[in-house]
Amino acid sequence: MGTKNSPGKFDYYAKAEPDEPMFVLLARDKLAPNLVREWARRESAQYGQPEKINEALACARRMEWWRTQKRLARGLDADTDTNRY
Repeated sequence: MGTKNSPGKFDYYAKAEPDEPMFVLLARDKLAPNLVREWARRESAQYGQPEKINEALACARRMEWWRTQKRLARGLDADTDTNRY
């Protein structure tokens, strides 16, 4: 799993072509962890790369943890249904 400060083993940003479109999911988006899990499910079914899949699933769990910690630090309910922290 990577962060802005510490890119992970599968750092697609560094590997992207200069003109290659990309889409980034941030932990603050409540939909992000489930979208990552769905990507991992499909990737696993198609290519079966366990290390890559495990990193994605760990990232989804870390996204949920991070979002909860940030919301609680701001005095917000961790489960409030909003996409912003």
